[in-house]
Amino acid sequence: MTQKLSAIEEVLMKSKVIVTVGSGGVGKTTSSVAMALIAARLGKKVGLLSIDPAKRLADALGMKLGSELRRIKLKPEIKGTLDAAMLDQKAVFDEMVTRFAPNKGIAEKIFQNSIYIEVSSNLGGPLEYMALAKLESMLRTGGYDLIVLDTPPDSHALDFLARPNILAGFIETGVMSWMIKPFHLAQKLGAGAIFKAGGKIMGGISSITGMKMLKMLAEFLVLMEEVIIGFNRVGREVSQALKADTTGFVLVTAPYNNAVRSAHHLLKELKANNYPLLALIMNRNLPFALQKSIARYPAVAGAVEPALKPGFEILANRQRYAASLAEQLVSEARQSAGKDVHLLLLEEQGQMIHSEETLWTFADALCSARTYGDQTTEA
Repeated sequence: MTQKLSAIEEVLMKSKVIVTVGSGGVGKTTSSVAMALIAARLGKKVGLLSIDPAKRLADALGMKLGSELRRIKLKPEIKGTLDAAMLDQKAVFDEMVTRFAPNKGIAEKIFQNSIYIEVSSNLGGPLEYMALAKLESMLRTGGYDLIVLDTPPDSHALDFLARPNILAGFIETGVMSWMIKPFHLAQKLGAGAIFKAGGKIMGGISSITGMKMLKMLAEFLVLMEEVIIGFNRVGREVSQALKADTTGFVLVTAPYNNAVRSAHHLLKELKANNYPLLALIMNRNLPFALQKSIARYPAVAGAVEPALKPGFEILANRQRYAASLAEQLVSEARQSAGKDVHLLLLEEQGQMIHSEETLWTFADALCSARTYGDQTTEA
């Protein structure tokens, strides 16, 4: 007899891409790893990519990860496979240059360009876009039944959601051509001629930045034209992939005011961008057995040691507040994403997640999580 799948297993079985979002400190990265492990146990070939700036994924897996996908050694009985990588901004930049530059010679010139060296390594902001480029590469090359993306904490996740089309307007409105055209002319006539022809405008820029800087910028823009256009195409393709029927977002939160406030904000962003929400995970709830005791407390209060009563009342208040937060979250999620969206309630774990064994314990807890509103799971 086939065992019935848990709620999270059903989500994983019907998906090709899972994107986890949530605020910091709610167990988002751990949930991402756990979902990847569960999918591997279900027999899937799984790719896991972390774009979390805090780089907690490697610690959770107990190994050092690089920008290249690396096979994670799992228990012998696991039918599927798991490859994982930690996003490296420059490595993905270099990969995109190699892919989209017209030839190897131009690619090598780009790699040696001083502006490129600085931008690819240190420019703030493009990390999330690089992750989308890596996702597109993983989808294009195939080989994975499921890809799990672990995103940055919520404020950066909003950048992540906006990245797919960030270059579209820059290129499609002609801004790119307008900027590069003078530099193409400069290549033909010589930089000195074009700057002289530009009169006061070009002369003014030159006086501010210096002729050397202008020449470097000219070379950079001309060399990068095809690469940037390639980035834009990747952005459009990933934007479509993120809205596909086989893609879904999982929002991870916890029964704390700030975490739920952040979750409400992310729900609005997901709806505004038409990204499909598959499930919510509320982590770090009071243990279910303790919740059952709290529910019985009013009836047995007289038999409770006086010294313990304040503690019971604190826990009861915490549980009531957590329940109200969960109710608000479910209501908004179902209004924005549909009645099929479930909130999975996960117990607070009694141990640190620091090894494969503890990750599997967390994964099992996620599979046995309660579904909010399912009366068959209520104590």
